[in-house]
Amino acid sequence: MTTVTFIFHDYLRQLLKKELPAASAFLHHFDRRASIKDVIESLGIPHPVIGSLIVNGQEVGFNYILLDNDAVEVTPLTPPVNLFIPTILRPEALGKITFIVDVNAGRLALFLRMLGFDTMYGNDIRNGRLAEIAQSQNRILLTRDTTILKRKIIMHGYLLREQNPNRQLVEVVRLYDLSSKIKPLSRCIPCNGLLVPISKEVIMDRLKPLTKKYYHTFHICEECRKIYWPGSHQEKINDFIDDILESVRQDHFVDG
Repeated sequence: MTTVTFIFHDYLRQLLKKELPAASAFLHHFDRRASIKDVIESLGIPHPVIGSLIVNGQEVGFNYILLDNDAVEVTPLTPPVNLFIPTILRPEALGKITFIVDVNAGRLALFLRMLGFDTMYGNDIRNGRLAEIAQSQNRILLTRDTTILKRKIIMHGYLLREQNPNRQLVEVVRLYDLSSKIKPLSRCIPCNGLLVPISKEVIMDRLKPLTKKYYHTFHICEECRKIYWPGSHQEKINDFIDDILESVRQDHFVDG
């Protein structure tokens, strides 16, 4: 029988199975050879939300095999998370920030596209396929489902704690320090395609009379060919983004 002392920090304690002790530190017993990742996930916590693992004062990776009398400290991902630097837990850094969003957070996907982030989403994509896409395309999986995050092939992912889509957006922008990377209206919100400039003359036959008269700058989606032009919606989007960034700044202040 192997006995390990676990200490889970911050919100990770809320993810532990209900039958486990409520204390911040507790003993856990098991009778098999097991990695630290497997044991922690058996306690209810998916590995992608973990920021660091400390065993007997030394940082270890997910493959560490737990030994009798080990003392383990588990810390969650803490903003700002730099995805471009390799770590012990995630030795393969990302080359760019892209997302895939589970069906349980569909509105968040649209918001991320509004901010200019490459975000894949579909309400018909099953969990297994979501995990495969996240792994093969190096996308960050965002979900409220702990089960899918426990899949071994998921390297980068996050369990959304907020239920409100606006707050979820603040949560993600803050966690991955995205404020300076926002490029409003650079992607098609319905389909995620990139928007590119197009001359008015080329699309004249697709424009309504008032649009022809009052607007002269246009963009078109490379994927679905939807046409965009500056209007009242642009001002509303910019106001929305300003509100999100202000909320991110306030959260920083509160946490500090």
